[in-house]
Amino acid sequence: MITLGKVVPRTFWSGLALVAASSLVTMPAHSKTVFNAAFYQPAGNPIVELARDALNNIEKETEGRVSFKVFPSSTLVPTKEMGTAVDEGTAFMAIWYMPYMSKTIPLFNIETVPVWTAGTCEAIVNTYENGLNDLYSKALERQKMPNIRVAGVSMCLPRVLGMTNKQVKVPDDVKGMRIRSVAAEAEMFSSIGANPVNMTNDQVYEALSRGIVDGMTNAFNVMDERRDLEMIKYVTNTDLTWVLMHVIYNQKMLEKLDSKDRGIVEAGMKKVAEHVRNGLQARSDKSVAEAPGKYKVTVYQPNEAERKLWLHAADKTRLEFEAQADKDPLIKEGLSYVHKYNP
Repeated sequence: MITLGKVVPRTFWSGLALVAASSLVTMPAHSKTVFNAAFYQPAGNPIVELARDALNNIEKETEGRVSFKVFPSSTLVPTKEMGTAVDEGTAFMAIWYMPYMSKTIPLFNIETVPVWTAGTCEAIVNTYENGLNDLYSKALERQKMPNIRVAGVSMCLPRVLGMTNKQVKVPDDVKGMRIRSVAAEAEMFSSIGANPVNMTNDQVYEALSRGIVDGMTNAFNVMDERRDLEMIKYVTNTDLTWVLMHVIYNQKMLEKLDSKDRGIVEAGMKKVAEHVRNGLQARSDKSVAEAPGKYKVTVYQPNEAERKLWLHAADKTRLEFEAQADKDPLIKEGLSYVHKYNP
């Protein structure tokens, strides 16, 4: 017993310190890893918030040992540098639009080649999960980004054509018009006499409002959520391509985790893709139902004869992409998956 006013021997305090130290050594350490997640969409955007939900589930599954810091609106890295950022480890994961790199990786044009991704979302996802995801990873490695893995399709919605002041029914209707479009799809518009304009989503609203472009292509709900439908009065379902995005992550950074958490996070990346994809589909369905009344937009579905004209308009671009398969084995393999799962 220790009483006030009594001198306690030095050996007592030394022994007490040793006991405390030994207790600290034997206590289990609780390490935590925080991964960065990069987005180019702003906070509050469905893609960011749906991904945040799925990332929070990973944190729960790892009992807090792994968490994610979300960086919206390109606050971590610019949109076009997302691939490099993930490969170098600035971000662990990102939801990325691959055709931004189509000039350096021609395979990524496959998403915007009219007809190739026409079909159902189920067929498209099957194509990626049974070959194209891994092939995309190989393409990134060939481009000296060896650490990136493609987890899955996180957005899978049909691309429509929106115009500010003209109803479009057939390809001839866009001749001379300035259309915001990307990659191979832009090449198709050029081949039929339109003037494709390349710009990011962030630039589209102002371009529409100032008359810099006469129209644009994108998923219907993206036009709604980004308020582009405030400027667009006519929408045409050309049924030629789909807007696809992908979850990518850094495989090498997983090595810092123990095997259990590594498996949870890796499987979690696929769950992020699925959760975002399903959530966006639900929002798209709602947008398609409500937006015409909200914005007074006229939506046009081409008849069978008109659809054949759109398919014919896509032939030149499709054949030019196919011709690259003789020189690029990745394109050749990619087309084999498309033929098999999404004929």
